[in-house]
Formats: sequence, structure tokens, C-alpha cells
Amino acid sequence: MAITLARIDDRVIHGQTVTRWAASRPCNAILVISDKVAADELRKKVLKAAAGALKLGIYTVEQGVAALEKAKSSPKSFFIISDSVEEFANLKRKGGDFGDVLNVGNLSGTREGTKNLGHAVCITDEDVSAFDYLESQGVKLQFQMTPEDGVKTWADYKAKYESA
Repeated sequence: MAITLARIDDRVIHGQTVTRWAASRPCNAILVISDKVAADELRKKVLKAAAGALKLGIYTVEQGVAALEKAKSSPKSFFIISDSVEEFANLKRKGGDFGDVLNVGNLSGTREGTKNLGHAVCITDEDVSAFDYLESQGVKLQFQMTPEDGVKTWADYKAKYESA
């Protein structure tokens, strides 16, 4: 299996995903791993339409661990996407292997208690704990909206969060 992109984006699948990201890091399928998304029938239908020609699997975190294991024996390449850092932290805690790099995109400021750090990154205290956990597990966090943008690190954003 090749995971060409593991990404947090609260929009999950949208135009940038199936055009810009898929062009820069080709994939055959997208695995969405999110308890919240998996429980939302309407959102699942919308995401299936947004995925276009790409195959799509939508899983809870628990199911996602098994889906990642199954994907390892596949000759296909995958994007792994979730709508929150907490879902990736929970996936890691349960033994899910999505690789050692996690790309971070849009995180909406509509959630209670968020601090806007710029470049569409708004995080909470819970997000900080989850990012810290992932980093402690050897996951390299790369903040980047589009493939053309420069990469910022968790240290960059954590310093902004602490000074905000």
C-alpha cells in the first residue's frame, strides 16, 4: 500500500482534494476515517459525489484501523483523510498506521474555544493536546493548505497558539 497523503481537513473532500492534491500525490482511492462523518448519512452521500472517479471508503476510527491494515495488501494508493486532529490521534492510539507524516489543512473557527492562527487554521486546547500526542508518537505534522504552499511546522503553530 502507498499512502500518498494523510490529511486533516474539516471539509474532508472538496475541489482541492480531487484536483490539486490528487494531481501532486496521485491516488486510486480515499479512505475517510471519522466517527462523526461515518454517522452522517447525508454527508456521506455528498462526499461520495465529491470524490468523483476516485473510490471512496468511509469508516469509523475503529473500522479505520482494520481498513488501513487491509489496504496494506492492496496495490493501490490511498489518501487518508479525517475532519479533525482528534480522530487521527484516536486512530493512532488504537494502532492505526497512516504513516509518519500528517498534513494539516483547513480547521474551521466555528468550533467553540478556537483560536485563529491564520491560514485557515483555528485550533482548540483539545487540538493542541492531540497534536502534541501525535508528535510524541513520531508523526511529523505539516501545515499546508495546497500543494503549492510552503509547509509550516507544529512548532510554528504551537508558538502562535501559546502567544494568542
